[in-house]
Amino acid sequence: MRERPVVALLGDLNVDVMVRVGAMPAPGGEAHAAACSALGGSAALTARWLAAAGCEVHLAAAVGEDPFGDWLLAALARDGVPTTWIQRARGDPTGLCLSLVQRGGERTLLASPGAARDLRWDRIPESWLGGASMLHVSGYAWLGGAERQAADRAVGLARERGIPVSLDPGAVAARLEETLGALAAFELILPNRREVRDLTGEPDPQRGARALRRRGVRWVAVKLDREGCAVHGPRGAVRVPPFPVEAGNATGAGDAFNAGAIVGVLSGWGPEEVGTLGNFLGAAAVRQGAGGPLPDRGELLALLPGGGTLGRWIEDHWRKEGR
Repeated sequence: MRERPVVALLGDLNVDVMVRVGAMPAPGGEAHAAACSALGGSAALTARWLAAAGCEVHLAAAVGEDPFGDWLLAALARDGVPTTWIQRARGDPTGLCLSLVQRGGERTLLASPGAARDLRWDRIPESWLGGASMLHVSGYAWLGGAERQAADRAVGLARERGIPVSLDPGAVAARLEETLGALAAFELILPNRREVRDLTGEPDPQRGARALRRRGVRWVAVKLDREGCAVHGPRGAVRVPPFPVEAGNATGAGDAFNAGAIVGVLSGWGPEEVGTLGNFLGAAAVRQGAGGPLPDRGELLALLPGGGTLGRWIEDHWRKEGR
């Protein structure tokens, strides 16, 4: 991997409203909860973790002309994510996602995308794909509006220029099969166990990953939650165990995993190393949620039992230092 690879990203950027509840009340009931706000959106969360991992990121997304949009732009800038390619859409409010976080960190999401669907291809400057080593697209971009056309055009242009494309299919995986058609357009696909089933019809994640490989996808990294991940690539397939951490908030942990897998593929690593870095960043994120405070170098090293190769990578590449 070159000194600072450039990763272009396209997809949602929104405010996550985190609501922690001990247990969900019955319909018509009440419960006390603790709430806070955080940066959210699958593509945006992957971008902030990539930036912390030493990549130069070009995020194309849209927010409204409202205080929430202002807040998100400031949050991105603090995390080292340039706002050059963020559009301000008139008419629709900035997207909001309500994340109901229960004991054990499991979350339930209620999303209102708002201005995210207004991302317009004709307003994305040519510089966005300039020098890109990879394009990463969130599957939610194909849900509709101008953003869908932007996603189609972005993938087409990247393929014309020989830029590999990664995809997080998200919860809309079942609809992407007919929308995207040739999945072979993607260098890397990053589904969870449900999404790989929706894409292939295979209930077993390993068989599903092999099915995607047969269809021309070069890399498949399946997120298996507390069971780690399965990575299938040109140099073989492996199951990679998880890092043991106490889960506080799973919101966006898969997006942090994406960042690790993308860095591993761009670095030319084998499937075990790709899965290990993905699992590690996912584990670091699940403690507080991927939109919460990014861990500094010392906090990441403290999660490692012995350091080793991964510890040296953190020392060399992780850009957030302790105060």
